[in-house]
Amino acid sequence: MKMVGITPCYRITLENGSYGVETYINADSKIQITFEDGNTLIGYIECVEYGTYSDENDTLVIRGENGELYILLGNRIKDIEGLHE
Repeated sequence: MKMVGITPCYRITLENGSYGVETYINADSKIQITFEDGNTLIGYIECVEYGTYSDENDTLVIRGENGELYILLGNRIKDIEGLHE
């Protein structure tokens, strides 16, 4: 075998009651985030700060389509999906 590429990505774990699902989003992908209140944000992940302990929130910094930076707490996010352009 020979290596043909390396793609950095984020593993996203979503849970809903008794089941969970994991998905992978490439680090440079355009994403859509849906919040608990139904609002959405489209942009790119600038960085992620993981909580030190399992009960701590992960924090995402997102650069929106308008160029503004948004700091988001993981527990306010309902869904994250990669958008294909």
